Amino acid sequence: MLVLGEDVHRLKGGTNGATKGLATAFPERTLGTPISENAFAGLGGGLALDGRFVPVIEFMYPDFLWVAADQVFNQIGKARHMFGGQDPVPLVLRTKVAMGSGYGSQHLMDPAGIFATSAGWRIVAPSTAADYVGLMNAALALGDPVLVIEHVDLYGEKDEIIAGDLDYIIPPGNAAVRREGKDVTVISYLSMVKHSLEAIEQTGVDAELIDLRWLDRASLDWETIEESVKKTNAVLIVEQGAVGTSYGGWLADEIQRRLFDWLDQPVQRVTGAESSPSISRVLERAAIARTEEVVAGLETVRRHAGGAV
Repeated sequence: MLVLGEDVHRLKGGTNGATKGLATAFPERTLGTPISENAFAGLGGGLALDGRFVPVIEFMYPDFLWVAADQVFNQIGKARHMFGGQDPVPLVLRTKVAMGSGYGSQHLMDPAGIFATSAGWRIVAPSTAADYVGLMNAALALGDPVLVIEHVDLYGEKDEIIAGDLDYIIPPGNAAVRREGKDVTVISYLSMVKHSLEAIEQTGVDAELIDLRWLDRASLDWETIEESVKKTNAVLIVEQGAVGTSYGGWLADEIQRRLFDWLDQPVQRVTGAESSPSISRVLERAAIARTEEVVAGLETVRRHAGGAV
């Protein structure tokens, strides 16, 4: 394994301490890089194809994917398909959603929608510490490139991991039902799982909450989604980021085509605004979704159900 990215070797382990201590424990496998996402993403892709290393790349903020777009989407994502699946690409790309931190429009995007509509990438988005361990282990074991999305709101939260074996794996196709209910299926990921739970409690809607954990088209847990929708007959997709690069747009389309006969109303969605978050706290708050927006989404579902929910 080789960890590389900007400041992964200093600042007490990058900007949020995720690689703390690695440069001391494994100096030969922790590579701090210049500000050059296109270069070190390409290096990581080459290392993965070479087969002697599993590179773990850190993009300090996901918006920086645009300067590395050729390597990320045109090379790393497509390599297995271009060569007939003969060459594994065991690469992990870590990045974080930093909405709410005030870093402005060039730092705060949710990359899930961009990667989910691009070929070749697996995507995981953990909402708990225990899930992070199992999903990261799965990502490191796969032969496909995997995007691991984290959220700054979760870094500071206290959580528990059951003592014992830390090599467990949460494989693709394993969503988690965080709350059972009968009136609407709420589908979410990352920190919006917590906001959804808060909104469900505030509204009193008997919602079933699914934490996707695996987000890409090939890894979605359709069995869990289908079982829930057949019970609730309504869907609310909850995400935090901008509507333009929305993850839920394609998911809503897929759900209505697969499960149309069991839906009593259109698939509803909670997203951020059309604009990207700004440095201004007021404008940033106006651009992203939190608990209040999920409450509004649940009320929309309730109205479409004739007030019965």
